[in-house]
Amino acid sequence: MTQNTEIRAFIADWFARFDRLDPIDAFLADLHPDVDWDMPDADPRLSGHARVRAWYAGVLETFQSPTEHHASDIETGDGWASFNVLFRARTHAGDTVEAHVREDWRFDTRPDGRPLITHYSARLLEETNP
Repeated sequence: MTQNTEIRAFIADWFARFDRLDPIDAFLADLHPDVDWDMPDADPRLSGHARVRAWYAGVLETFQSPTEHHASDIETGDGWASFNVLFRARTHAGDTVEAHVREDWRFDTRPDGRPLITHYSARLLEETNP
């Protein structure tokens, strides 16, 4: 399996976990303890896993399961991946959200070949409420 194929499989698995809204521990093992978590609505006073936990608590308070993430235009290189994500979800209030997001990851490669994300950035390109 090539590194590009492994990274694409990792991205698909990562978003499958988000679609199910798996518990936070399903994600933390793939994030460096001091991960630079650059996401909308993340508490800037926190860092690393604490920041991810706080951000994800807000996700769980806002969205119903399942959500939808569709990754496209995936580009990968040595220690990085960039791609677009189409996100669709329904809030607990019953509203539908659709967002187009650009994600940029940096990662170390673990001995088993899986990425350990050191930098995770998501930038909103467009949001609609269909």
